[in-house]
Amino acid sequence: MKRRLPKLARWLAGVYLAWSLFVFFGSPLGRSHEWWPLFLYFIIWPVSALYHFLSDLCFDWLVPDPKSAPTWVWTLNDYVAGVFYIIVGTIWVWFLGRVLSRVATWIFPFRDDNLVA
Repeated sequence: MKRRLPKLARWLAGVYLAWSLFVFFGSPLGRSHEWWPLFLYFIIWPVSALYHFLSDLCFDWLVPDPKSAPTWVWTLNDYVAGVFYIIVGTIWVWFLGRVLSRVATWIFPFRDDNLVA
């Protein structure tokens, strides 16, 4: 099927991938590193809300007392969140680009210039 904006999905996913890598690896380590999800959360909103809901459920079950948890638990959580936001977010943005391309083709269909009346 011929589509309008055929490369839109790749471009959007590429821009999101570059932005997410910049945000995750560009934020300094330490206390200020915990702010990095804020810059990606709203871009992939429904998926990130589902991730945080499931992550909170798992942490409440696995770590009943957060103050007694070792620091490697929080570091692992940060790495898992980073992998999720980078990989799943890129796939989600690619999917949205595909949907927008199909909607643009549906709203503005190609004319068949070869028809002779």
